[in-house]
Amino acid sequence: MYLKDINNMDFDMRKIDLITGFLGSGKTTFLIKYARYLMNKGLRIGILEYDYGAINVDMLLLNKLRGPKCEIEMVAAACDEDCLRRRFITKLIAMAMSGYDRVIVEPSGVFDMDMFFDALRDDPLENMYEIGNVFTIVNAKLMDNLSEEEDFILASQAVSAGTIILSRTQLASDEEISHTKEHLRA
Repeated sequence: MYLKDINNMDFDMRKIDLITGFLGSGKTTFLIKYARYLMNKGLRIGILEYDYGAINVDMLLLNKLRGPKCEIEMVAAACDEDCLRRRFITKLIAMAMSGYDRVIVEPSGVFDMDMFFDALRDDPLENMYEIGNVFTIVNAKLMDNLSEEEDFILASQAVSAGTIILSRTQLASDEEISHTKEHLRA
């Protein structure tokens, strides 16, 4: 099958969700709860893990979700940006053809939000997916000394999110939570 054949196929639009946040922010913990919620509603979901590491610890944690209502795929980001984009798009095409009701993407903490949105605007993905939820998970005890690059990534994730979730609030003081909220607003 060629790309031109895929463009002519009739697909039901499915929702695609994105869960972003820095390493250690609580993305995978949230993803497990969110996936269970969707499966309890009767949805069949596909999870796409997108990571830079040779060993994906999140995949090990997510394995307990595997079953008739949940499959997990991975894109290893150990290549240049064009290669990575092709792998990402190819995996999303394959997942659309697998008949999931919903696809959830959990990328590494250092993720270019534009790549996600740009890929979904291109053929054939624009005819396969509609954006569902975009979550950004932020540790309530946000570090004071973010580098310029980290601050840019956080801003990119926060501004693109439909929902920002503060994690680990039980471990943070009211002052730390206020500081994190103020930083996000700025």
